[in-house]
Amino acid sequence: MWVPSHDSWTAGQEDDGRWVPDWEEPEPSPPPATSIAWIEWHVIWWWSTVIDRSLGSGEHQRQDVTWHGPSRSMAAIDRLREDWLGHLDGLCEDDLSSGTLTRWPYSDDGPFSLVAGWVNMELMKNVAEMALIRRTTPFYGQSG
Repeated sequence: MWVPSHDSWTAGQEDDGRWVPDWEEPEPSPPPATSIAWIEWHVIWWWSTVIDRSLGSGEHQRQDVTWHGPSRSMAAIDRLREDWLGHLDGLCEDDLSSGTLTRWPYSDDGPFSLVAGWVNMELMKNVAEMALIRRTTPFYGQSG
């Protein structure tokens, strides 16, 4: 799997077949370059966390989220999109104005519409990062 540099964060396959992302706490400064695999995992992690913390049990942990591999990650992101839109469609204006559902990434009582806006912003940023890596990597898609 191609990575931008030798110290980039990516996802590695464990002996049991799971793809586990690189992670370090606290996050290094500056943060390392990341692979497309890592960014796909990151989208799956933060989006599933927003859904769980806002609308689910709130027990979702980063360590429980693995990358789905090169052939299934986009399908997982598509499912999260469908879940998210389904949840948003069920909300009324009061739900969006209230802070009742605002639990992550914000921990204050700000309106849930801020969380919905953050999801849009974060997704656009992550898609742009993947596109930039793909566009600037002449060997993308080749092994080595």
